[in-house]
Amino acid sequence: MKLRAILDALEAVAPARYAFEFDKVGLQVGDLDQEIRRAVVSLDRSLGAVEFAKTQQAQLLLSHHPLIFVPIASVDSRSHVGRTILALASSSISFVAAHTNWDSARGGVSDALARLFGVEHASNFGSGADVQGLKLVFTCPPEHADAIVDALSEAGAGVIVAYTRCAFVGEGRGNFVCGPESNPTVGEPGGRQSVAEVRVEMSLPEGLAARAERTLRGAHPYEEPAYEFYRLRAQREQPIGRIGEVPALSLGELCSRADEVLMTRCWAWGEPSRRIRKVAFAGGAADGEWMAAQRAGADVLVTGEVKQHVALEASESGMALIAAGHFATEHPGCAALRSAMASAVPEVDWVLFTPEPGLSGRPL
Repeated sequence: MKLRAILDALEAVAPARYAFEFDKVGLQVGDLDQEIRRAVVSLDRSLGAVEFAKTQQAQLLLSHHPLIFVPIASVDSRSHVGRTILALASSSISFVAAHTNWDSARGGVSDALARLFGVEHASNFGSGADVQGLKLVFTCPPEHADAIVDALSEAGAGVIVAYTRCAFVGEGRGNFVCGPESNPTVGEPGGRQSVAEVRVEMSLPEGLAARAERTLRGAHPYEEPAYEFYRLRAQREQPIGRIGEVPALSLGELCSRADEVLMTRCWAWGEPSRRIRKVAFAGGAADGEWMAAQRAGADVLVTGEVKQHVALEASESGMALIAAGHFATEHPGCAALRSAMASAVPEVDWVLFTPEPGLSGRPL
């Protein structure tokens, strides 16, 4: 399968519009027309991950953390980024990053972390990318409306939070004169027509506009359908954090459980005997989400890293924190990404890279 098709599948799994404004996601090294038979998924863009991909005879490395985060003036062996790019290129391995878009996406890093603690139906909280939305408005014969709405829904339009195929339909009449060069579905060239039509409105992200336009034209019975796009206010579509209830236990007990579940050694801030019921999850360097977690009703935030001043401010503001390490809180999400891509693109063999402790970004 060509790399461009895999990128299309990744867009459905972890939409790029979910990525934070500062982030760099998507294809960073490679050829869109490269044939991909085997791909490696890893947390980091380490030289160890590249070497593993080589031993697996993979053509793609899909990493959570980006390789190129700031502009580079040259690609040479003097920098770690340069050595990594050269290693990828010399082995004909393409590189793709799915970072904060996979942190935020349904089934992504935060959901995988929550599931490890037994939270199956977590709700959202926290920061997220502001996604520019559009409203597509078109008219069509009433008997064609359902089929067109179905097609546009398949193309990604009509999604409002947990609801899909959302569309407003109003009745009216369409009036037009068929030009002499026309080939009308209704009427004859040169004739004046007044026909029953419906007006349909569906919202969609701005990035899906071209796809929606192609879909509408392909599904619409008219030679020249009437449609318009209206810009909507940008909204936070998919926040990064998840929150849910766990069986009642103390903060100290939850910290011990986190040690076991995540196979790591956690640090906790807060009264050890405090009873915990509602837990917020945000993998990696997400200690800045503690206030949003507190506002959402959480007793504790489980994340990867906690800065000292954040630990102080949060714990003295009544919010407990658990730091389990960047690798421990995000590697389960990489396993989930491997599974998601294996389901989306079964033609490719997807392999997870799990480095040995102490190597390639994994702590001892």
